[in-house]
Amino acid sequence: MAFRVMVACTATAFVGVSGVAPVARADSAPSSFTNSATVASGRAPSGVTVTVRKEMIGTARVASAEASSANPAAPDDEYLIPANTKTSAGFVDLYEGFAAEDGEWSDVARLTFTFSRPVRDPRLHVFGTGGASGESRKRRDDYWPAVELVGGVPAMPTFSWAAGFPGYRVTSDAIAPERVYPARSTTCGVVYTCGTAKVNGTVSTFTVKLKAYDVRHGRGGSMPQLWAAFKLSLAEDVSDAPASFGVASHAITDSHLGWSVSDDHTGEVSMTPRALPLDTGDDAMEGGEERSVLSGRRCRISVPVTAGSPSKVAGWIDFDRDGRFDADERATTLVDEGATDAELTWPIPESLPAGPVWMRLRLVARAESVDSATGWADSGEVEDHQIQFVE
Repeated sequence: MAFRVMVACTATAFVGVSGVAPVARADSAPSSFTNSATVASGRAPSGVTVTVRKEMIGTARVASAEASSANPAAPDDEYLIPANTKTSAGFVDLYEGFAAEDGEWSDVARLTFTFSRPVRDPRLHVFGTGGASGESRKRRDDYWPAVELVGGVPAMPTFSWAAGFPGYRVTSDAIAPERVYPARSTTCGVVYTCGTAKVNGTVSTFTVKLKAYDVRHGRGGSMPQLWAAFKLSLAEDVSDAPASFGVASHAITDSHLGWSVSDDHTGEVSMTPRALPLDTGDDAMEGGEERSVLSGRRCRISVPVTAGSPSKVAGWIDFDRDGRFDADERATTLVDEGATDAELTWPIPESLPAGPVWMRLRLVARAESVDSATGWADSGEVEDHQIQFVE
């Protein structure tokens, strides 16, 4: 019996797969951060690490440096939705001693965020950044913060608003108060700022400058103070096959399957990979065209890729239709930087009934990240497609 493989990847290929339940896996790792006066460092669940180097400006100094742990049980924060930071770790600093003048802006610090590999559109979560010194309106200074985007590698990124920031305006290069005024009390949106901004672009490094505007009450407080609290999360692409296949999740970088990639979970950040009911944005096999060739008992599929760096592509086909991607159902290949296609070849089982089967494709920048069909990867993309073996 001869077969040909029809690769179908339009939305109709996923009919009947809606409502896929999330699958928690033990091979995911929680977000974590450490913090000191000079550097903070953290690890995203995907494995991407970030290092934050602190450069104090003028007489400013770090009076306190703490890590903020992930807390999935914490209540939702209306100013941080849709990027829910309950499961992201971060850092909290207290800066003191910077030069401050009533009614003037002061430069406080530069923070440079460096990732272990280029990432696309990271999200910067700002929670409770601002300051006040003194205990009464007759003797207090309020320090309204601004976060200016001042650098990036390989190119200067831009800010865009994602959520929150009441009383503040997010422009392409700054997060700053819409106006400053003598406040009776302080909260998110009044002196302090809370919200989520997207850092647009593929970056390995970006730098922000923190500034403070002094609004003096009466004789003022004794010491200029500015709290700086930040968390980070990454754009993420997630598998969408039925739950029995397990879940794969990738931090989106400059290498991916197909010609474009969009993040799937704009409304949440998770500590474990999750499934999606449907992802019609997968384009590695777009158009439903036939991209496979059968030669003897082998199946060869050409997969379009965008390789921003040397990468590895792996694919699994559920030949035995047992609802799992097994090790003997895997094919892999290496692609060079700049490659636009990857060719995968599988041996065809002796007994293979005609009909649909599920296929998973994963691309990563590091070979060790794609040995399994499930779990986190710190780069690339995952796509699931239902394909047809036809007599």
